[in-house]
Amino acid sequence: MKNLIVRTLMSIIFAVMALAATSRAQSIQVIKVNIPFEFSFGGHSFPAGEYSLVQPRPHFLELRDSRAHFIAQVLTGGIYSRTPATSTNLKFYSSNGRHMLAEVWERQESSGERLYQPKPDVDSVKRRSTADRDTAQGGQM
Repeated sequence: MKNLIVRTLMSIIFAVMALAATSRAQSIQVIKVNIPFEFSFGGHSFPAGEYSLVQPRPHFLELRDSRAHFIAQVLTGGIYSRTPATSTNLKFYSSNGRHMLAEVWERQESSGERLYQPKPDVDSVKRRSTADRDTAQGGQM
């Protein structure tokens, strides 16, 4: 009798874990965006064009090209706002004519992702006075 109870409980636990993994896989959002300028993502430069952003698991963000091929990945951290975003958008920091993807916000969400930036070289930090912000808008798939 004791073995039957243990096997039943183990089966229920495995079923719940499988359902949780399936629901997470189904909720992966793809953000398609047309970025009209050269930009930096994870320390690499990319030309203007059509891209997709995918978050395959918490605190990771993937950049994919127009054919949905993986091209780069970065670590992210959660950021929060008091009000939900009115549209899906990307925020870029600009310095010396270079644009670095910094934040990703999805429509109707109060939380977003901040990209961890590679450490800049000392000369560029000294030259930077104020950072401009640019945005690009995209849509969810």
